[in-house]
Amino acid sequence: MLLVLAARGLEVPDDVRARITACTDLARLKSWAARAATARAVHDLFDEAVGEDR
Repeated sequence: MLLVLAARGLEVPDDVRARITACTDLARLKSWAARAATARAVHDLFDEAVGEDR
């Protein structure tokens, strides 16, 4: 996912990089990876349902 964001020219701040690399939930990682392909900004990866970890 970090490679996709970089290839798209999106800057990944340290806090976002840390959040992605610390995540161990495969379902969440898959969701973020799918969003990485079309996100306008890296923070768009984390637009999740209310109540999920932010």
